[in-house]
Amino acid sequence: MKRVRLAVVVTVCALVPLLAPTALVVSASLSKGQVLTFPPQGFTTNWYAEMFSTPAVWTALGNSLYVAALSVGINVACGVPAALALPHVSRYSRTLFTVLLSLGISSPTIVTAFAYFDLYNRIGVRGNLTAVAVAVAITCFPFMLWTVLAAIEDTDSNVVPAAATLGADPVEQFLFVRLPLLAPGIVTGALVVFVLSITDFVVSQVLTTIDNQTLPVFVYSGLRGAISPALGAVSAFFIAVVALAFAVVLRLGKVERFLFRA
Repeated sequence: MKRVRLAVVVTVCALVPLLAPTALVVSASLSKGQVLTFPPQGFTTNWYAEMFSTPAVWTALGNSLYVAALSVGINVACGVPAALALPHVSRYSRTLFTVLLSLGISSPTIVTAFAYFDLYNRIGVRGNLTAVAVAVAITCFPFMLWTVLAAIEDTDSNVVPAAATLGADPVEQFLFVRLPLLAPGIVTGALVVFVLSITDFVVSQVLTTIDNQTLPVFVYSGLRGAISPALGAVSAFFIAVVALAFAVVLRLGKVERFLFRA
């Protein structure tokens, strides 16, 4: 019982500093004042109405969704074949290639961002939103690779040979036996990559321009002047979008099964 109470106290102490900023932003976004303050000066939802009627917000959200969707597509198209190929090489080669494929997250994000900035500037694609999505996809690639590799480890190695003995050709073995078994890992990886991509700030801040800002960069840009409650409304809306995506990750993907393994 004492251990349970201690765990509850530790959990609450950890959640308070994590949730307090979000609660402050959401409450301040309902203020009647012209500047984002706490406690709120009255109560109003006019800032949310203003946010939904502002084209720049929807443009930034659309840019974030485009980057996230393209990042997921790149990771699925490249991560699944890479994960399927790694178990068929030697142990030393598998370790080496896994490390190489995980470089996107092993190096500091700001260093990676400026490396892409220099590369894109040299080849003339700086400011291109598709190029931004490619950089974000490479940064998030390890999460897709690890989840699919974990799903492969969870499958019974005798299932595919059993399907072959029943007359299934290699294509049928992959489409109707192996792919369904790997689907939970692929879905989990795709959802995690989507959440990480849509919330990416560092890479997007360095690579985007004023004309194609993602929503996190748009919110940050608004901090340079007087902070209006409208900016708090945009932040609260973005928190809701990310929370919904993360809820889907936890509900459908069972992310802890693939990312936190003994």
